[in-house]
Amino acid sequence: MIYLMAPWLQELWSPLRILQYVSVRAALAAGMAFVVALVLGPPLIRRLKAAGVGENAALSDSDEVSEANRASDKDGTPTMGGVFWSAAVLLATLLFANPNELLVVNGAVLLVGMGVIGFIDDYIKWKRDGGRTGLSRMAKLLPSLLVAGYVMVMLWMLGEETGRPQIGRIYFPLLEDLYADPAQLGMWGLVLFVVFESFVVLACSHAVNVTDGLDGLAAGAALPAFGALILALYGVALPGVAEYLNLPEIRGAGELAVMGGGVLGATLGFLWFNTHPAQIFMGDSGSLPMGALLAYFAIVAKQELILPFIALVFVIEVGSSFIQIAGFKLTRIFTGKGRRLLPIAPIHHYFRRTLPEQKVVVRFWLVAAVGAAASLLMVKVR
Repeated sequence: MIYLMAPWLQELWSPLRILQYVSVRAALAAGMAFVVALVLGPPLIRRLKAAGVGENAALSDSDEVSEANRASDKDGTPTMGGVFWSAAVLLATLLFANPNELLVVNGAVLLVGMGVIGFIDDYIKWKRDGGRTGLSRMAKLLPSLLVAGYVMVMLWMLGEETGRPQIGRIYFPLLEDLYADPAQLGMWGLVLFVVFESFVVLACSHAVNVTDGLDGLAAGAALPAFGALILALYGVALPGVAEYLNLPEIRGAGELAVMGGGVLGATLGFLWFNTHPAQIFMGDSGSLPMGALLAYFAIVAKQELILPFIALVFVIEVGSSFIQIAGFKLTRIFTGKGRRLLPIAPIHHYFRRTLPEQKVVVRFWLVAAVGAAASLLMVKVR
């Protein structure tokens, strides 16, 4: 909206010409989203408490985790905090990004789609006795796959129809001018692109969901990752910078960086209420769309193969969970009795055994910052 009004505003007062710059609008979007999150947070927390939408944190597959959550007095803390996080992102995007840029529209569709799935899951958990079981794995996977698949098909078509074929390519890190171009395979190329990129979206979404287990952990770890991706989006949007970094020029990616500014601001605003002791939890309504947007920004910035470094903490968390589940199933197949390969998973619970929760969270934030910095170095090396 502000983008469309910028020429008219410039005529009223010439200094307002700065609203044409992506960097300025990204900063304004961050500030706007932060304020919106701070304003929406308290009344939503009060309403959720009044409605009894509280986390039954003592319910877990692990007795140890249940006891730790019970001791930290997490029971009854409202969840569904992703609702005001998503609202802040959407409002900031609507105000400061170019609404005619389809990369932004596509991102908004992904945000809303994954957010709705997460909200339904949180709602079912609240309504069901016990408050732990929401949608079944298949009931969550299928709509998530449909949303991700639709967005990736639209992204492919957008690249083909608007003269931006680079969007449909996959660029390899550290190797100059080396990329895979699925378009050369025709329709099979489209299928491969959609399947691979949808996997990236769903994997990242699930990873953030797994990480969301301690106060402030997921939101704080997401901040440096989103910061790195916003810089990458800004870089590929500028011809000179993209050429210097040996990256493809993606017209319109700058407008997605404006949306990224909104994500940063909203995440900071959410973290205001989510730090220890948390006043509200993110829930699936926030973790699923947050992870999906993290993946989407990486895909558009052509950094999906560096995403494991950009989102290092999330990879470590979901990796520990995968090892635990896969190990249990495999040992049950071969020995008749399932064995847990790790003492406890996800891995943040392991460190929580001997360290205060706040210290574990801050150290994971530091690891996230190191991973994001390493990813930027890899972009520069290329």
